[in-house]
Amino acid sequence: MNWVFDMPRLLILGVAVLCIFSLGAQAQIQSDSLKWRPPSASDPWLAKDKADHFIVSAFITGCTFYAARQEAHLSYNGGRNLAVGVTISLGFFKELYDGLSGKGHASAKDLTADVLGAGVGYLLLSIR
Repeated sequence: MNWVFDMPRLLILGVAVLCIFSLGAQAQIQSDSLKWRPPSASDPWLAKDKADHFIVSAFITGCTFYAARQEAHLSYNGGRNLAVGVTISLGFFKELYDGLSGKGHASAKDLTADVLGAGVGYLLLSIR
């Protein structure tokens, strides 16, 4: 269970998965169950949606850290690492839901904004 709290390795793995995910999204993948949004002008990097993903992810990281420290009594590093893991997982499952539900499209750019927001939250929590 110690690997759960080894955030630098998980963050590197997450970035690697995002790179692969982004490369796969270069071509539009359409199937009966999953619809990936292809990179296009309708999904720009600098958009309110990406800022929302970024800010909410940083906020969730902070709230989860607080809960882990105050309610679950985890160590400082353990709470910080758990908070980032939970935040990235929520972002991933939200994009998976968007792709599978038919109510939206999964976006690698949204997931990237989620990971960046969690990373900034991690960095801010690293300042003591």
